[in-house]
This record gives sequence, structure tokens and C-alpha cells, in this order.
Amino acid sequence: MLARLESTASGSSSCDLPEESLSDHYDIITILNHGRMGNVYLAADRASGEEVVLKAICRDMCRRREVQREHHYASHFDHPSIAVATSRLFQTDLYLVYPMEYAPFGDLGSLLRSKAIEEVRTRWVAEQVASGLTYMHSFQLVHGNLVPENILIFKANLSLVKITDFGSTCRGGAYVRRRISAGAYNPPELCTGDGSEGYYSGTSLDSWALGVLIIHCLTGVQPWATSNVSDQEYAAFRNWQRVKSTRVPRPFKRFTVRLLRLLRRLLEPRGWSRYAAKEVFKYLEDDWVIKSRDRADSQDFNGTASQSQQQSWLQSGVTQLTLRDRRQHLQQQQQQRERQQQTDGGGGGGEEAQTPQGRVSSPRRFLAELLRFTSPTSSVRQRRRNHAWQHSSSSSSSSSSFSWLNSSSSSSPSFSASTSYSSV
Repeated sequence: MLARLESTASGSSSCDLPEESLSDHYDIITILNHGRMGNVYLAADRASGEEVVLKAICRDMCRRREVQREHHYASHFDHPSIAVATSRLFQTDLYLVYPMEYAPFGDLGSLLRSKAIEEVRTRWVAEQVASGLTYMHSFQLVHGNLVPENILIFKANLSLVKITDFGSTCRGGAYVRRRISAGAYNPPELCTGDGSEGYYSGTSLDSWALGVLIIHCLTGVQPWATSNVSDQEYAAFRNWQRVKSTRVPRPFKRFTVRLLRLLRRLLEPRGWSRYAAKEVFKYLEDDWVIKSRDRADSQDFNGTASQSQQQSWLQSGVTQLTLRDRRQHLQQQQQQRERQQQTDGGGGGGEEAQTPQGRVSSPRRFLAELLRFTSPTSSVRQRRRNHAWQHSSSSSSSSSSFSWLNSSSSSSPSFSASTSYSSV
């Protein structure tokens, strides 16, 4: 296949192209696009009646050899994800013309200018584009200009898209002159220098563009303006990629760990260690976007903090509810104790009956009872502390009483001991 492509491209450059008129075989319907290099027409083939796209390139603005090479690649590729030329190349008075497949729903670039693409459809696009690139890479051919504008949409749900525009296609390892920058779709090795020198082409160029295309489809915007560390967005991604920062770049916070791993390898700044396009097939069964994500938690990447916060809030709510129930239980116990004291006291001795009632109902006493009831550990600790204090006080009182017995011959040692303790 590769030999046939090369022989056809080299052999056709020496022969003269047939000179015809557009109206000889096609009926022009409308102009789809026009620019400095030429025009793109929507036409109907008179012989078959099918709608085709006529790509007309100004003869004075291009090299015939390059147009012939682009046409022969497009006419000899045989893959469902690659748009092919439907007929031969010919020339008119002003243009070099060849027909292509017609995509009724435009290109991916026009769609991305209005909105982002859903995760499932993005996986469809990535699968088809990766399949087409893998087919080209199997012949050591590099597309070289993979951008959304060069991906045609043949079905509205993106279940059928095709790669087009093979003007920059060349063999891997070939020396290519520097092209106009494609923004984020150009890898870092093409964003250095002043742009006057050339570069050596390789399949890693298409792998980089495929990684940027996935991000562009999911977010609706390009992740950065240029793939240079002078760009703030790319510098943040580069720091995260080199594990210099644990903060995931802002456009990637919605992406799953599996997709981040794929992007980390597709967007590797060193071309020789960059993932091949076929590696995308390993990630098609995985989720690419975090679905159960609340926008309020967008600052957290893995969502563990939000779950722990919710759990802590739930535990605090249960604790508050439990303390409220305990408080009500203590109040009920206090009311029952007060009724019992009033019943035991009867009518007389009102002052003596009111004393424990006032002592129990004081705020300080109530708080102490609440703390003792709600924290058993602290109550046990308090009992141990009281026990140690009573033991030390009893030992000190006994020693003082023994010393008093040795020094005095009074007949009331217990009274003297208590008097000595109270005086101290």
C-alpha cells in the first residue's frame, strides 16, 4: 500500500493534468468556503447525481506537486474514518480541482465554537480519529495537521466522523519546513524558536493533537493558547504533569483518574515517550468525566473531602440530637427528685426542704450533672481524683493525730485531730 502511494504520487507529478471546466461534469450548488488559497464548492455530479465537494485551489498560490500528493493520498486511503477523493484531479484556467466526499453536518470546529460535546460522543470521536490515525501510522504516514476543522461530520450524533485535508501529510522522519502555528494543537517541539527553521515529522505529532482534541471536545475550549511554558495555562499543566504540583489544572477538574492518565501520556512533552494514538482504545470503556459531582465541590478533585465533611456534619447532628435527649432526661429526673423531696418534707421544715431544691436547680449544679452524665470517662477520672485526694487527706489527718498523741495526753484525740485538720 505504501509503495503504491509513493509510486503514484511521484509518477503523477511528471504527467500533465487534463484541463476541463467545472460545468462539464458538475452542477455548482453553492460555495461552502472561500479563502486566499481557493474555494470549496458544493456540487452535484451529473453522471451519478451524488452531491460532492469540489476543492478548488488557485494555481498561482500553490505548488502543483503538493496538490497532487494530497489528492493521491486522499484517493488511495481506504478506511471508514478517512474522507477520500471520489474522482481524479483536473485543472481549469484558474484552479486545480478534485472532488471529495460531502459531509452534510460540516466540521467539528464549527460545532465546538458553539458548545462542548458530551462524554459519550467525545469517546466516539476519539475512537474514530484514533482509528484513522492508526491506519495512517501503519504506513509510516503522519497527518501533520489534525485540528477540529479537518474532522468532517457525516452524522449529527457524531457516530460517523472522518479525517480530511492531507496537505501536510508526509512520511515519518521527513524534514518539513515550519508551518503556521495551530495553537494548542502544536506540540512543544514546534513552539520553540522563531518559526523559521524546519522540523522532523513523526507520528507523535498526531498523538499530541489527539490529546488536545479530547480536551477541546469535553470543555468546548482549547486548554491553552500555545504549548510553551510562557503560557500560564500550559505551565500549570506542565507542573502537574511533572508532579511538581498536586493541584489539578482547572480545565481538568471534571476528568476522571483514567482520563487524566491518558492525557498525561498523550501530552508528554518528549515526543519519543509520547503515547501512540492506538493507546486510546484501552480507555474507551472507562468513564472520562466525573458524573456525581456537585459544582460546589469543584475545588476538590477526588471528592473525598466533601464526603468526609458530609459524614462529620451527620455525626455532629446525631450528637446534638443525643445531647438534647439527655438534657430532657436530666430535667425529668430533676423534676421527679424535687417532687419526692417535697413529699418527704411535708408541710413543715420548708427552709430545710427548699435547700436541696435550690442546690439542685442551680445552673452550676445542673451543668456539673450534665457533664458527669454525658462524659463517663471524665466522671471516672474525677472519682479517681477525689479518691486520691481523700486518701491523702486521711493519711495526713492520721499522721497529725499520731503526732498529737505522742506530744499530748488529752482524752479526746479524735476531736483534737479534727481541730488540728480544720486549723490547717
